[in-house]
Amino acid sequence: SKEIEIVGIYDPSENSLRLDMWKNSDGKKILDLFSKIEKIDLSRDSKEILKISLLTNSYFPSKNISNDQFLKLKHDWLLKNSDLNLIEEYLIKNKKIKNNYKLIKFLVDEYLSKSELEKSCKILSKLNYPTEDKYLSKFNIYCLINSNKKEEAQLQFDLQKELGFEDIFFEKKFNYLMKYDTSIDETISEKNILDFHLSHRANPDF
Repeated sequence: SKEIEIVGIYDPSENSLRLDMWKNSDGKKILDLFSKIEKIDLSRDSKEILKISLLTNSYFPSKNISNDQFLKLKHDWLLKNSDLNLIEEYLIKNKKIKNNYKLIKFLVDEYLSKSELEKSCKILSKLNYPTEDKYLSKFNIYCLINSNKKEEAQLQFDLQKELGFEDIFFEKKFNYLMKYDTSIDETISEKNILDFHLSHRANPDF
């Protein structure tokens, strides 16, 4: 796959900027600057300028900073800002970016915390989420079953098993929801299934 060279949301021409505005910047100075910004209570105008600077389509800086480090600055700012619509727009417009799982999890969990299950599921259907992430993969399978796409759910489940997935509790949930096992078990009720996913907020490794 080709290396991603441009990441962002806004067209540079909208704000009299250029695609190469970061390209020749010194990464050490960028990291130092953002470290200082983290400690400052920015004004509304300053926040808007920072948003435009970070989210305008541009090439990565090429000196003293890796692409992953620069992406982390963008992702950390998006998480701190917590604008769900902005995060969703960023993810949709940059589907091929690496290390986007934290943003996707944040979006999914925020909608779940508001009992907006449908929105949480739609996010995964729109995005190329990382299949190696167990939490997102399990939740996607649940979403497929919930929308009656059981064949797709079975394919995703089989894929995870081939990748070495082992989770007895989730397998019980899967078999119950797919109606392979119709025995009543309070531990796998729909309410507890949602509680299970929401518990990820408190314990990401659960």
